[in-house]
Amino acid sequence: MVHNDKFMFPYEGAWSDGREKLLCLDTGSWRVNRPVLDKEKCNYCSLCALYCPPQCLKDMGDHYAPDLDYCKGCGICARECPRGAISMMPEGEFADDSAKR
Repeated sequence: MVHNDKFMFPYEGAWSDGREKLLCLDTGSWRVNRPVLDKEKCNYCSLCALYCPPQCLKDMGDHYAPDLDYCKGCGICARECPRGAISMMPEGEFADDSAKR
């Protein structure tokens, strides 16, 4: 969308540099599945972070960890991981977590 020859929004395309969250909406308690990372399989390629729609994967220096406050549980990170380092697990398996994640 263009207004006076300037972009109206800070992000006008599908590409993000990954340093800012594009969709900062707290997930709440409705997520059904969550990503679980196997650090042994991860080669730190960053494809998971690149394809994550809400950009909620945090760079931890040697792997990417999902910010579960913003993760929607879509599973795109797991599908895009070339090494199968991310798997989607049902939230019910984490029912004992004290946090809403």
